Amino acid sequence: MATQTGARKIITKKQDDTLIDIKEVSSQTEHFFEQYQKPLIYGALALLLLVGGYFAYKFLYKDPKQKEAIAAMYKAEQMMERDSFAQALNGGGVNGFLDIIKKYGSLPAGNLSKYYAGVCYMNLGKFDDAISQLESFSASGDITPSMKYGMLGDAYSEKKDFGKALKNYKSAASEGSVDDIKAMYLKRFGMLSEIQNDPASALDAYKTIKEKYSTTSDGRDIDKYIARAAAKKK
Repeated sequence: MATQTGARKIITKKQDDTLIDIKEVSSQTEHFFEQYQKPLIYGALALLLLVGGYFAYKFLYKDPKQKEAIAAMYKAEQMMERDSFAQALNGGGVNGFLDIIKKYGSLPAGNLSKYYAGVCYMNLGKFDDAISQLESFSASGDITPSMKYGMLGDAYSEKKDFGKALKNYKSAASEGSVDDIKAMYLKRFGMLSEIQNDPASALDAYKTIKEKYSTTSDGRDIDKYIARAAAKKK
């Protein structure tokens, strides 16, 4: 998101050829959301609205509860886009994502609201709450599975639970079909592996990016990461 609030005010630092810090791992999240926020949000919603003719008809036109949930979610999304994350969660005269989850949790819109709630909690620095919402979110498609596990990795990194962070980054890199997302989380896996004194795993991750995702934004400068991890491995 363009603006971070509360405890999650991440400072982007210039990448260094020889030094690496956990802030370098975390700061990529801010850039990614700045670039892909709207495509992710509206892409996920489009999938929700368009999937399967029969089910779309049943849920969107025959089921009044789903229509109510979508209308409520639209208003909460608007608050989130204004970086009003607390209001998006709890409502500001309208239903927030938490209300939608409580009322419509079994419906597709209620499920998607768990993902949005996780995003809001991440930006508010409430990482345990973010983890709870993201783990309960049932992800599918080309994008949201990667984002679910990637944000879980970010949340666990912030909590300094690096074992779980690495596990989730690895899952994020293996899910979906969007090369930029997969490369981003694979690189984050590598960077965190370096922090954990595992240059061999980092080197494998960086080499995979070079081999499979060299044309992505993270792939274009991967050689310096390969060189750094290789030097540490010796």
